[in-house]
Amino acid sequence: MPQPRTLWRKDFAAVPASARRAACYALRLVRAYPKLEDRSTLGALWTLCLPLFEPEQVAAFLANAVGRDPDDAWADADEEALQPEDDAGLRGRLRRLLQRMPRSVLTRLAAADAAEPTPPVLAILGESLGLDPTDLKILAYLDAYDAHEPLRTLLRRYEQATARLNLVRLSAALAIPERTLREALTRQAPLRRLGLLDYTGAPCDLEDFVRPTSLLRELIDAEPTDAEALLAILIEPAPSAAWPLAAFPHLADAVAHLQAILGRAAKTGAIGVNALLHGAPGTGKTELARTLADACGLRAYQVRSADEDGDGLSRTGRLSAYLLAQRLLARRRDALLIFDEVEDVFDTGDDLFALLRGRAGPGHQKGWMNRTLEDNPVPALWITNSTEGMDPAFLRRFLLPLACTTPPRSVRRRIAESHLGDCGLPPALLDALADDAALAPAQLGAARRLLELRPETAPEPTVRHGLAAMRSLLHGSPAPPRRRPGIAFDVAFLNLAGGIAPSAIVQALDRTGHASLCFYGPPGTGKTAFAEILAEALDRELIARRASDLISPYVGETEQNLARLFRDSDPAHSLLLLDEVDSFLGDRRDARHSWERTQVNELLQQMEHYPGIFVAATNLMSGIDPAALRRFDFKLHFRALAPEQRLALFAREALGDATLSVPADLARHLGALETLTPGDFVTVARQRTLLAETLAPEQFLRRLAAECRLKGEARHGVV
Repeated sequence: MPQPRTLWRKDFAAVPASARRAACYALRLVRAYPKLEDRSTLGALWTLCLPLFEPEQVAAFLANAVGRDPDDAWADADEEALQPEDDAGLRGRLRRLLQRMPRSVLTRLAAADAAEPTPPVLAILGESLGLDPTDLKILAYLDAYDAHEPLRTLLRRYEQATARLNLVRLSAALAIPERTLREALTRQAPLRRLGLLDYTGAPCDLEDFVRPTSLLRELIDAEPTDAEALLAILIEPAPSAAWPLAAFPHLADAVAHLQAILGRAAKTGAIGVNALLHGAPGTGKTELARTLADACGLRAYQVRSADEDGDGLSRTGRLSAYLLAQRLLARRRDALLIFDEVEDVFDTGDDLFALLRGRAGPGHQKGWMNRTLEDNPVPALWITNSTEGMDPAFLRRFLLPLACTTPPRSVRRRIAESHLGDCGLPPALLDALADDAALAPAQLGAARRLLELRPETAPEPTVRHGLAAMRSLLHGSPAPPRRRPGIAFDVAFLNLAGGIAPSAIVQALDRTGHASLCFYGPPGTGKTAFAEILAEALDRELIARRASDLISPYVGETEQNLARLFRDSDPAHSLLLLDEVDSFLGDRRDARHSWERTQVNELLQQMEHYPGIFVAATNLMSGIDPAALRRFDFKLHFRALAPEQRLALFAREALGDATLSVPADLARHLGALETLTPGDFVTVARQRTLLAETLAPEQFLRRLAAECRLKGEARHGVV
């Protein structure tokens, strides 16, 4: 049977561009680094080169190799049913064919590739992102890599090698000078920085050396037709703001500063302008970001948190989408990027020891992340629920950090009114919703939806039930913990030593905005209730913690909890109450363990540097460290009720009118109850409510006396 003169097509232009490129990469590679003795290599090469062969010559080639009818042989080849690993004769002939391949084959392949327009999606990427010809060649390789399994099979046959050797091999396959390719694959080069390729610097086979990222695959598969379509894959227009700036009065000064800087940065093209909105969930960070964009007259875009299939994007994928969007919007002077839920972006988790210390280490991408926060041409708003785990080097690069704190009660009341004020709910319920600092605006919006979906039901039970269920899901309880006062609190029944009136304390705190106060005295004298009155009078959020909330059995964790309490409290809009403070401020001279001293030291330092209003409450003043006493601006001694206060409070609670005169015999007995406190009245009032009984004044007095007697017995160890 006559031998064919050549299998190669005379004109490669008819071969699909992707198949031609894949074959060209393979032929260049095996010409520079032959592996033709390997069966799998020959099988991959056969499949890759088949489109480059003249069909009639392939039939003759197979017939000579395996001794079959040319028509049958060609049918098998067309179906890729005949592979060189199946037949030794075919392997030998294919090996010789490739060993004798004329240089002109690669020359003609390169010429055909040069004449072929860059695939549209790659052309759009190149033009939009400012990529150079080398970058486009690498992207074309990654496209072929993903589209042709035989090419990946061939690359796998080039076993593990160092990055330097793999670079030389890839340079040969792509016909890119080694130095040029090395520069294009550095961490700072566009393809890696923008997250379009994965690079393995450790020893690996050639298949794993350079690979397309999932983001690049998504962009190629989506086939965008222009830059706008490409941008739409990465980001989406942020919804319009639902709130005006006036809805954030507690952040007014900081928001005005952000508004001025962001607007100026966008219009002038200033680089590296980043704001970090951080705070607990439900504090309105995302809504504030949208409101800021509207107030600045900017068009806000937000980085997608999921792809078109609804699958969540990885940390790297979201960062890459952000960086690509920065490039695509760089020439705009009306854009603002919002990057929400960025905890996972900064929490790299690479440093095991840092993780064991309770925070994430910077990871090997620290420098790259720093530059991401320094070079962005479009101002960006980053949003996170927590900055824990974020390296200080990252935090320092945020030009505009803003702590989004829980709005004060007055603001929360307006929010509740805006969501539910026209739904026929009683004002008392709106007041209760405003009292619950854990309720986010989104939950109030959800409650309104429940009302819209059940218009036939009474609104109040629907809202109460719906919010209780949501609160149980998110916070573990259907309602916030509340004290049961039992009776109405009145500052007239506070008996403060030292002649300082409660109203004078309120005025002083309202004027200065900061102070450290120690409330001490027997239980039930009104210490916690007065802190609540102070917070309400100053329109501040009361943050109340007991010692048991902070003490940990693990060494050092109590100090961390104390530091976190002060750090997370907004000094301008909250009042911080720490009850049972004697657990932390015992005299250090009496300490038996080092951690007892460090707890005192930590609290003293936090008190000294806290710029807000801090109240420490204790029933036991004796034994407090002298250094702590010096740090309190006011030390208020809450005493048992004075004789005239006992009479007035008894008249109000037992007789029903504080202006009535108490009968002389009852007044005489009341005068003997020197340890009587408002808390004792609260206890008896609760008993009356629980038992649903009406107490005669004499009965009420007997129960008050019993409470005083129990306190005396407890002091003397009887109880």
